[in-house]
Amino acid sequence: MADSITHQQALDKLAARQLVPVIEDDIARLLGKAISYAKHNAAFDLPGFVLTNLMLRWNCILHGTEDEVSENYQDKTALALALLLHKHGIVDTDLQQRACLAIDRLNAKVALSDAFFKNSESIKALLASPAALPKKRPSERDTVTFLRAQDVISLQLAGYYYAAYVHSISGFNEYPILELYEGRFVHKPDMLELAGRRAQGQTYNDGSKRISHFGVCGMRHVPDPANQFHLIASGISTRPDNSHLQAATGLYALSDMFSLQADIMRIFVADA
Repeated sequence: MADSITHQQALDKLAARQLVPVIEDDIARLLGKAISYAKHNAAFDLPGFVLTNLMLRWNCILHGTEDEVSENYQDKTALALALLLHKHGIVDTDLQQRACLAIDRLNAKVALSDAFFKNSESIKALLASPAALPKKRPSERDTVTFLRAQDVISLQLAGYYYAAYVHSISGFNEYPILELYEGRFVHKPDMLELAGRRAQGQTYNDGSKRISHFGVCGMRHVPDPANQFHLIASGISTRPDNSHLQAATGLYALSDMFSLQADIMRIFVADA
């Protein structure tokens, strides 16, 4: 029988010091929303909400091509996701199976330490054990970003790419204020494709199409450990032209990576 192991002990043996906190940030943010929603709706699918939104972002790693991300990083990501979700009471059978396969592959390549190898069966047993949902919101780290004003970034979502311009950074490097470019791409766009491209507005219930800026929390690291957003260029003083749009209803909508995912799908589907 394998000796027991804690989630933190298992995660420490992954040698993924930068990856683990970012996944934990994402899960904590989604759980905080889900717990709030569940208080007002007893039928709310808390695990489904967390998994659907989380995997839209982290599938950019798990479904990434060889030229984007290594197999070892994919395996570490799958295992970290499974462990951290289990820690917070959420189990996905497919992800759990992929995590166990990742353990075997990492060991076959001797990609990690002897301690990881010796504890492999304990980690699998932990993933197979019952998991309890939290009763209160998990804590979150302070919001910070390493993006800068006049950066241009791409965002990958459900097999497509979108682009955004960073107008400014809120507070003391807290979060970027973004404006989307028009257009949906099947590959990561470059500045040649974005040059002269207009800003993407948002259509309101009255039919008006207005300037829309988003203050997006959670865009911490560049490069992004989830492989979802990428820096295309820096120091771009020419903003996307939004003169075809009506005036905005406010300075910007305070958002996060997961609300932005929903906004992008809604805005671009409406324009399709």
